[in-house]
Amino acid sequence: MNPSTFSRRTLLGLGAATAAATMLPGCSAKSGPMRVAWYGPDPVTKAINKALDAWKSNGGTDFAPESAPFDDYWDKLATQTSGNNAPDVLRMSMSYFSDYAGRGALKDLGSLGIDTSGLDPDVAGSGTADGKNFGIGQSSISYAMYVDEAAVKKAGGSVPKQGWTWDAFAEFAKDYSGSVQGTFGSSDQAGNFQLFEVFARQHGTEMFSDDGGKLTTSKDTIQEWFQYWADLRTAKAAPSQNVSGETTAIEKSLVATGKAPLQFGWVQQVTFYQPLVKSPLTVLPVPQDKAGDLKGQFIKALDLWCVSAASKHPEDAAKLIGFLLNDETAIKTIGILLGVPPSKKARDVVSAEADSAGARAIAYVEDIAGKVGPSPQPWPKGYGELLTGFGRIAENIGFGKATPASGATEFVELAGKTLGQ
Repeated sequence: MNPSTFSRRTLLGLGAATAAATMLPGCSAKSGPMRVAWYGPDPVTKAINKALDAWKSNGGTDFAPESAPFDDYWDKLATQTSGNNAPDVLRMSMSYFSDYAGRGALKDLGSLGIDTSGLDPDVAGSGTADGKNFGIGQSSISYAMYVDEAAVKKAGGSVPKQGWTWDAFAEFAKDYSGSVQGTFGSSDQAGNFQLFEVFARQHGTEMFSDDGGKLTTSKDTIQEWFQYWADLRTAKAAPSQNVSGETTAIEKSLVATGKAPLQFGWVQQVTFYQPLVKSPLTVLPVPQDKAGDLKGQFIKALDLWCVSAASKHPEDAAKLIGFLLNDETAIKTIGILLGVPPSKKARDVVSAEADSAGARAIAYVEDIAGKVGPSPQPWPKGYGELLTGFGRIAENIGFGKATPASGATEFVELAGKTLGQ
């Protein structure tokens, strides 16, 4: 098969064949500058390039940067890995970590001497699989809402500091859209699998079994989630599927264009939206089953720095990761664009330099740290396929091609097939 035809799904089905290829001596790409790859929007790319320049100025080895938007990154990395040509240093999402680690595509970092002594314990250990350390967390993050309180107050509403229940949030969304012509109370989050995980945990179960081999949240909970957002669409408190499809870019999002007073996302992403919103965005927990109960939420390192198993520069790669995590210049440069920094030293550095949105994000994580539930296990092999499938099913429901009930059944069946592989 021509490597150019590989997709990330193809890679994840290669199993032992891929692992064997990555481990064969002498068959990796020809040696050259150390290649460093990451995903993210333009602010992330600019910051990491600047941090890499600082690395070179401080005596670091030559490097070749590679960056791409999230979806494009994984398609490219799948092709590179299957062709034994993966970059040396990789930004790795927990969405795909178990797949790559489990197939021998990542190097065990345990013997490379990366200094993790100052990192938060949950971050330092977040890249462990099968007793080996395949990645080092670059941040502590949690899900959040960013709320334009000025817009809410202008509409005659208020934002409860203890947080909304899901029922109260639905009423708020309906009231807001009914009060401000041409707006919605919220964007449609029906296809947001990572927000749904919080919802599932609020219903008393983890998303997956400890071994990752089974979906443990119920079909009823999935149906309830799809129905919740379908009801908000019907009430015009959330946009139609056509509108949602046109507002996925940050600059076109409903909160950026003034058509909704809030946005959901990982906490650090508030810094992406804040420059596009005139008023300060308040960072709050997502709605809860019971007001003030944050046990469904969690704080975890969901992105990691990893080294390719086929790297010809493992020692330099390890030194670069240590630099990005611990050097004050790199810390200041990256700020919270990758998440809340994973050490107290880094948080203190960033808090002194951060704009107000960054400071609010750090304060949010520090405030909820003792209130959230335990961190879940690393997402299982096949998680990326479930992430995509959940969004596709939600979209079909939004377009009227499926019902919340049939969508829930379809997802349970998909999870059974995917996790059983």
